[in-house]
Amino acid sequence: MHEWGLPRAESPERVGLSSARLEQAARVIRGDVERRLIPGAVLAIARGGRLAWAEIFGWRDRETGAAMTADAIFRIASMTKPMTSVAAMMLAEEGRLEIAAPVADYLPEFAKPTVGIERKPAQRTMTVQDLLRHTSGLTYAAFGDSPVQMLWRDEKLMDERQTNAELATKLAGLPLMFEPGTTWEYSMSTDVLGRIVEVVAGKSLADVFAERITGPLGMVDTGFAATGARAQRIAEPQTDAQSAQRPPMRPWRGCR
Repeated sequence: MHEWGLPRAESPERVGLSSARLEQAARVIRGDVERRLIPGAVLAIARGGRLAWAEIFGWRDRETGAAMTADAIFRIASMTKPMTSVAAMMLAEEGRLEIAAPVADYLPEFAKPTVGIERKPAQRTMTVQDLLRHTSGLTYAAFGDSPVQMLWRDEKLMDERQTNAELATKLAGLPLMFEPGTTWEYSMSTDVLGRIVEVVAGKSLADVFAERITGPLGMVDTGFAATGARAQRIAEPQTDAQSAQRPPMRPWRGCR
């Protein structure tokens, strides 16, 4: 076994890949590091259960001079959304969660949603399926300047100290951008879905992930926080050339 967790192929060509093309990809990434477009990267490509190619680029933390390492821990941000959806589908397969059911069946605070700044009563029912496909009518406050989004900004929806339950209650009290089921809008739908997973499973979303997804898959470094020795392996953003500051990032020590 290789340090990357897979046996290494004798060459990329032995698993149907091109060494020349892989090196071309590596040159692009090296160039991005040199031009300060990114601080660093870790790239590994496997096929047929064998590692064809792997390389480490640049810095784990450019500002402190810490080189990138193969075991660096990266923030996955909204890739948490598909993990939440997988958890929901697991519960659906077990007959514990009904995809077509109204959200209010699991979160009663969503029983009487309103739409628009006028807060007109919604004519459609928001379902679990709407949350899964981002047709719930919810939005993101930072992704526009509509009256509804401006109102959402006043509610401190990204407060790291709040629980999923508290966030869901806040969202239930805010007007929707659209009638549920009518419009696709990338949104906080998955945050609400995560709360439903907690209610149905009877435990925190972090525990559901650990027990049902990341644990069985051996994803030992994946979680909502990086504490202890793992904290020393966090990949950090680099200083922005214009602001001379690092871009704001969600805390990696975890929150409530």
